[in-house]
Amino acid sequence: MSECNFTVSKRINRPISETFSAITDRSKLTLYFVDAASASMAEGRTITWTWDHWGSNEVIVKKLVANEAIELGIDSKNWQKTTAVAYEVLVSFDFEVIDERTTLVRLSESGWHRDEEGYRGSHDNCGGWQDMLNCLKAFLEYGIDLRK
Repeated sequence: MSECNFTVSKRINRPISETFSAITDRSKLTLYFVDAASASMAEGRTITWTWDHWGSNEVIVKKLVANEAIELGIDSKNWQKTTAVAYEVLVSFDFEVIDERTTLVRLSESGWHRDEEGYRGSHDNCGGWQDMLNCLKAFLEYGIDLRK
């Protein structure tokens, strides 16, 4: 079965190391995206992210290359996107230096099945990840938590 995929991106006016750390360090991630994280990211680690309004979901850190890339695995059923079948969806963050003070973050998701639940899950997550990048930008550039 072919897959349903998407990519969103955002230009962040901060150095790449600061941008990368804001995603991988749980003490920073909880300031703009999730309400709680069981741990900071490390390759091979399973982390639980919790949102007060949404509940908890696990991510598996499949790859972590400092200031370059992050790959997470999520379970479609655990994330409440599919009901009949559970399968892994891959979330990939790629970081590109624009200049010494600017980073481009590209976030892609792949693996969704081409069926009603897969399309719904893909579109829902696409909006969620775009919101995450908007929150990241507001937090790093202006010190604003858009969730409040």
